[in-house]
Amino acid sequence: MSGEPERDPVADPVLAALDRVSGHGRSEDGLVRVAIDGDGIPSELTIDAEAMRQPPATLSASILQALRHAHEDLSVQVGQEIARAAEVGDPAGTPSAAADAARAADELDRMAQDMSGEFEMMRRRLFDAIDGR
Repeated sequence: MSGEPERDPVADPVLAALDRVSGHGRSEDGLVRVAIDGDGIPSELTIDAEAMRQPPATLSASILQALRHAHEDLSVQVGQEIARAAEVGDPAGTPSAAADAARAADELDRMAQDMSGEFEMMRRRLFDAIDGR
Protein backbone atom coordinates (compact mmCIF):
# COMPACT_ATOMS: atom_id res chain seq x y z
CA MET A 1 0.00 0.00 0.00
CA SER A 2 1.66 3.18 -1.19
CA GLY A 3 -0.65 5.67 0.55
CA GLU A 4 -1.42 7.42 -2.75
CA PRO A 5 -5.05 7.69 -3.83
CA GLU A 6 -6.13 5.23 -6.48
CA ARG A 7 -5.90 6.78 -9.94
CA ASP A 8 -8.91 6.70 -12.22
CA PRO A 9 -7.76 5.90 -15.77
CA VAL A 10 -10.90 7.51 -17.21
CA ALA A 11 -10.86 10.67 -15.10
CA ASP A 12 -7.14 11.42 -15.40
CA PRO A 13 -7.17 12.44 -19.08
CA VAL A 14 -10.38 14.45 -18.60
CA LEU A 15 -9.00 16.30 -15.60
CA ALA A 16 -5.76 16.97 -17.47
CA ALA A 17 -7.75 18.34 -20.42
CA LEU A 18 -9.78 20.56 -18.09
CA ASP A 19 -6.52 21.93 -16.66
CA ARG A 20 -5.56 23.09 -20.16
CA VAL A 21 -8.79 24.82 -21.21
CA SER A 22 -9.04 28.58 -21.40
CA GLY A 23 -11.74 30.92 -22.57
CA HIS A 24 -11.47 33.85 -24.94
CA GLY A 25 -13.96 36.63 -25.47
CA ARG A 26 -14.25 40.03 -27.06
CA SER A 27 -16.64 42.91 -26.81
CA GLU A 28 -19.18 43.37 -29.59
CA ASP A 29 -17.17 46.27 -31.01
CA GLY A 30 -13.98 44.17 -30.89
CA LEU A 31 -12.09 46.80 -28.91
CA VAL A 32 -11.73 44.71 -25.74
CA ARG A 33 -10.43 41.14 -25.59
CA VAL A 34 -10.20 38.91 -22.53
CA ALA A 35 -8.61 35.51 -21.91
CA ILE A 36 -9.44 33.49 -18.79
CA ASP A 37 -7.84 30.38 -17.36
CA GLY A 38 -9.68 27.16 -16.51
CA ASP A 39 -10.73 28.60 -13.15
CA GLY A 40 -12.40 31.57 -14.85
CA ILE A 41 -9.75 34.02 -13.68
CA PRO A 42 -8.71 36.64 -16.24
CA SER A 43 -5.20 35.96 -17.52
CA GLU A 44 -5.09 38.58 -20.26
CA LEU A 45 -6.92 41.83 -20.95
CA THR A 46 -6.35 43.79 -24.15
CA ILE A 47 -7.98 47.18 -24.58
CA ASP A 48 -7.65 48.91 -27.93
CA ALA A 49 -6.57 52.56 -27.76
CA GLU A 50 -9.87 53.59 -29.35
CA ALA A 51 -11.75 52.01 -26.44
CA MET A 52 -9.80 54.17 -23.99
CA ARG A 53 -11.47 57.25 -25.51
CA GLN A 54 -14.93 55.95 -24.59
CA PRO A 55 -16.78 57.09 -21.47
CA PRO A 56 -15.85 54.97 -18.43
CA ALA A 57 -19.29 53.33 -18.25
CA THR A 58 -19.04 52.25 -21.91
CA LEU A 59 -15.53 50.85 -21.44
CA SER A 60 -16.64 49.01 -18.31
CA ALA A 61 -19.60 47.51 -20.16
CA SER A 62 -17.28 46.37 -22.96
CA ILE A 63 -14.94 44.70 -20.47
CA LEU A 64 -17.84 42.89 -18.81
CA GLN A 65 -19.18 41.85 -22.20
CA ALA A 66 -15.81 40.40 -23.24
CA LEU A 67 -15.51 38.65 -19.88
CA ARG A 68 -18.98 37.09 -20.27
CA HIS A 69 -18.07 35.87 -23.77
CA ALA A 70 -14.85 34.36 -22.41
CA HIS A 71 -16.85 32.49 -19.74
CA GLU A 72 -19.28 31.26 -22.39
CA ASP A 73 -16.34 30.03 -24.49
CA LEU A 74 -14.85 28.29 -21.46
CA SER A 75 -18.21 26.69 -20.69
CA VAL A 76 -18.43 25.31 -24.25
CA GLN A 77 -14.95 23.84 -23.97
CA VAL A 78 -15.72 22.24 -20.61
CA GLY A 79 -18.91 20.82 -22.13
CA GLN A 80 -16.89 19.32 -24.96
CA GLU A 81 -14.57 17.64 -22.47
CA ILE A 82 -17.59 16.31 -20.56
CA ALA A 83 -19.02 14.91 -23.81
CA ARG A 84 -15.70 13.22 -24.59
CA ALA A 85 -15.64 11.70 -21.12
CA ALA A 86 -19.22 10.46 -21.53
CA GLU A 87 -18.26 8.77 -24.80
CA VAL A 88 -15.44 6.92 -23.03
CA GLY A 89 -17.69 5.94 -20.13
CA ASP A 90 -16.48 4.37 -16.94
CA PRO A 91 -15.91 0.62 -17.25
CA ALA A 92 -14.93 0.27 -13.60
CA GLY A 93 -18.45 1.13 -12.41
CA THR A 94 -17.24 3.99 -10.19
CA PRO A 95 -18.55 7.53 -10.50
CA SER A 96 -17.74 8.60 -14.03
CA ALA A 97 -15.29 11.23 -15.11
CA ALA A 98 -18.18 12.89 -16.92
CA ALA A 99 -20.04 13.38 -13.64
CA ASP A 100 -16.88 14.80 -12.03
CA ALA A 101 -16.38 17.12 -14.99
CA ALA A 102 -20.04 18.20 -14.86
CA ARG A 103 -19.65 19.13 -11.19
CA ALA A 104 -16.48 21.03 -12.04
CA ALA A 105 -18.32 22.86 -14.84
CA ASP A 106 -21.13 23.82 -12.47
CA GLU A 107 -18.60 25.14 -9.95
CA LEU A 108 -16.79 27.04 -12.71
CA ASP A 109 -20.06 28.63 -13.81
CA ARG A 110 -20.87 29.64 -10.23
CA MET A 111 -17.40 31.16 -9.83
CA ALA A 112 -17.79 33.08 -13.11
CA GLN A 113 -21.12 34.52 -11.97
CA ASP A 114 -19.64 35.51 -8.61
CA MET A 115 -16.66 37.18 -10.28
CA SER A 116 -18.86 39.05 -12.72
CA GLY A 117 -21.03 40.29 -9.85
CA GLU A 118 -17.98 41.41 -7.87
CA PHE A 119 -16.57 43.22 -10.90
CA GLU A 120 -19.88 45.02 -11.44
CA MET A 121 -20.00 46.03 -7.76
CA MET A 122 -16.44 47.42 -7.95
CA ARG A 123 -17.31 49.27 -11.15
CA ARG A 124 -20.33 50.89 -9.49
CA ARG A 125 -18.27 51.91 -6.45
CA LEU A 126 -15.63 53.43 -8.69
CA PHE A 127 -18.13 55.45 -10.70
CA ASP A 128 -19.97 56.50 -7.53
CA ALA A 129 -16.65 57.78 -6.16
CA ILE A 130 -15.93 59.62 -9.44
CA ASP A 131 -19.42 61.14 -9.38
CA GLY A 132 -18.93 62.17 -5.71
CA ARG A 133 -21.73 60.03 -4.31
